[in-house]
Formats: sequence, structure tokens, C-alpha cells
Amino acid sequence: MMRILAVLLPVACVMPAAAQDLPQFPKAGPPQPLPEAICDTGAASSGDWLVGRWVAPQTRWEFARKDGGLTWTMDRKGAIAEDFGWTEGTSIGGAVDHASACTVALSGGGGAFVFHGVLSDGGKLYGYATNRRGETVRFILRRER
Repeated sequence: MMRILAVLLPVACVMPAAAQDLPQFPKAGPPQPLPEAICDTGAASSGDWLVGRWVAPQTRWEFARKDGGLTWTMDRKGAIAEDFGWTEGTSIGGAVDHASACTVALSGGGGAFVFHGVLSDGGKLYGYATNRRGETVRFILRRER
């Protein structure tokens, strides 16, 4: 038994150090840069594909038609982006600036950030919100079930 411990102890001490050397990956970040658009972004589109509820961890987005345009609201359930200016329970919204058949651009918070998103062929909306300081928050949105 002592011989086994003598052999395993040095190996066990090296393993945590080796684990720290492994690359660390984000749990669910969208591809960087965003995927190529799967549609003709120059063609006219009403953005109907966007209307409805989309969710990501601790976030719910809703896109709706109002007064002939697209509007959006975002509700944050957690405080994972406090440094971005979003605290727990934040609810913000605005108008969609541009929508093609598979892309969306919007601004929010009185111009405090911009969001660019691309619909993937798998039906997920990959996007980034960028604030005035150049900080980003990444999203992978899927249709709410």
C-alpha cells in the first residue's frame, strides 16, 4: 500500500498543474467573428423571422411589430453583466435599426450599446452587444419553447 501511495502522490501533485495549462474555453460563446449570413443581406425583408420570444441564459428578448416597425425588449434575470451596465432585473428596449432575412442590428439604452446578430442555419441567433467603451457581451439566442 505504501508503495502505491509513493507512486501516486507525485502524479496527483502534477495533475492540478497540468490541468491549469489546458486551454480554457467559454461555455457557450458564439463564433468569433459572427457566422457568415445565410441570406442575401441586401434584399428587402420585413424581419418576420425575428418576431417572437428568444432566450439565452439569464436573458429573454422579445421582438414585436409596432407602428409599422420592429420593436424589442430585453429582460435580464441575473447580474452577470453588471460591468456592462446591466444589473439584475434590467429591462430595456427600443426599435430595431435594421433587419434582413437573417441579420439584425439594433441599439439600446439611449444609445448606450449596439447589437448585431446573425441567424444560423440551425435556427440560433448569434450576436454581440457592444457598449460605448468597446466592451462586449455575447449571446446565443434560441426560440423560447
